[in-house]
Amino acid sequence: MRNSSSIAAFATVLLCCMAGPASAATDPGFLVQRFDAAPAGAGWLTQDNLNLSGGLGGAVSLTTGYAHNPLILHSGSQSLSLVTDQAHANIGFAITYDRYRLSFDLASPLYVRGQSGTLAGVDYTAPRLDIASHPDSITDVRIGLDARVFGQVGGPLRLGVGAQLFVPSADQSDYMSDGTYRGLLRVMAAGDIGGFTYAAMLGAHIRPLLGHEMAYGAGAGWRFVLGEATTSLVVGPELFGTTQVTGAGQTALEGLLTGRLEVRDHDGHAVRVKLGVGGGVGQQSGAAEWRAVVGVEVLGLAGAGTETAR
Repeated sequence: MRNSSSIAAFATVLLCCMAGPASAATDPGFLVQRFDAAPAGAGWLTQDNLNLSGGLGGAVSLTTGYAHNPLILHSGSQSLSLVTDQAHANIGFAITYDRYRLSFDLASPLYVRGQSGTLAGVDYTAPRLDIASHPDSITDVRIGLDARVFGQVGGPLRLGVGAQLFVPSADQSDYMSDGTYRGLLRVMAAGDIGGFTYAAMLGAHIRPLLGHEMAYGAGAGWRFVLGEATTSLVVGPELFGTTQVTGAGQTALEGLLTGRLEVRDHDGHAVRVKLGVGGGVGQQSGAAEWRAVVGVEVLGLAGAGTETAR
């Protein structure tokens, strides 16, 4: 496990950033968005294929999505759809070397709307944000460091560890940020058995504002080779969610039916297109009634996350 020493150091820095009380904890609003796009080159929409190898390489990704009714408040028989529409775009960058990845993600809200009202004696003001009025808005910036610590690329079992730091940069009143530093420490698994491919994650979401959470996710699918071996299609479901271990104890769980097509040239460069459609289970704490996601990745080196690297 000596390969995880860099992750441990990064995690130490992350925890130091999290220390102390959050000064914005009493501000109205919080982060509703529950979809965190996988780092550039990770393959899945939310999970990580851990296919990290080779020399210096990298990847760039663009992911856009729409969520309907991600935040509905309830009080007895009354309810308020505080956030009804939420669209976003995420630009990701990753640098890879050997079995390591350093990633950066910038998310921007494109359109956020909701219904204002009073519920249980509390007045709520819905967000009203769009790209025209806020053309340069950036939600919490994500910095991540991941490593494959066991297993081989294309093998039946790969294990990895990672740490992510979220730097607040959006308004809580738009329900796009907690207004505090957050962190995610995670362990990951992935593998390929014939045409079957899978990935899973279990982590600790350090979230001072609403309560710390257990984060988890999984994906599984079947890979089809189309034409030459440089083209592949993977189809299957992905699940992702969180459960509060402090605070109200709510669970936000969503599932997506996903597909991704990858085309790699003979020089090792690859382009991957990803689609996902699904919805929430129980619709608590940010799980959308339904969600649609589209993503595109460009990889600059074969073996740095490609499906066809074997």
